[in-house]
Amino acid sequence: MKKSSKIKLIVMSHPDDAELSCGGSVVKWTQRDDVYYIIVSSGEKGSWDKKESVFDIGKKREKEAIKAADYLGVKKVIFLKYSDGDVVEVKTLKLEIAALIRYIKPDTIVTHDPLWSRYFHPDHRATAHAAIEGAMIAREWHFYPFLREIGLPPHRPGELLLTPTDRPTIINDITNTIDKKVESMKFHKSQVKQLPEWEQRIRDFARIVGEKAGFEYGEGFYRIQL
Repeated sequence: MKKSSKIKLIVMSHPDDAELSCGGSVVKWTQRDDVYYIIVSSGEKGSWDKKESVFDIGKKREKEAIKAADYLGVKKVIFLKYSDGDVVEVKTLKLEIAALIRYIKPDTIVTHDPLWSRYFHPDHRATAHAAIEGAMIAREWHFYPFLREIGLPPHRPGELLLTPTDRPTIINDITNTIDKKVESMKFHKSQVKQLPEWEQRIRDFARIVGEKAGFEYGEGFYRIQL
């Protein structure tokens, strides 16, 4: 693992969630930091094509995610490959995330805001809760002693950033990176072809967030200090 000023770990439910929620910020972070993705589900049910198999969809979406991450300068994408739509049923998820936090040693963890009112997808809420609980497990000495035995001692990240959020405490100016955010979404071809006017919707939402802080475009985060 190369030395950098900070390490950021982005934990998201589906292959396009990172770019959609914070792609403009990822562009800035990768210029100075090591950025890793954990993607919990391969999004194999995220298609309206009745003839396409879920296995092919999942493979396609993983490839799209890797291309988008490479474009933004992300160091590595880790796929946990859990069933799309059933993340809440994964009892080991918080432990797996905790183990990866101890291994990667991030300064910052970015995940979904479980309280964001516009989320209707249960995977987002489940992933958020698992990431938050995983961060707590990762920092505590007496949680899951076997982790120490396999060479994963506790690690305390500095902060959690939840996004998108209705109550941002931090808004990043992405005016100079909004175009790269949009370009990164184009790698998710299987998804954007299903969403009419997707590019305009992304720009409109970023404009609304940015206006709160006096920026042309922005991405908002609710920060929790750990």
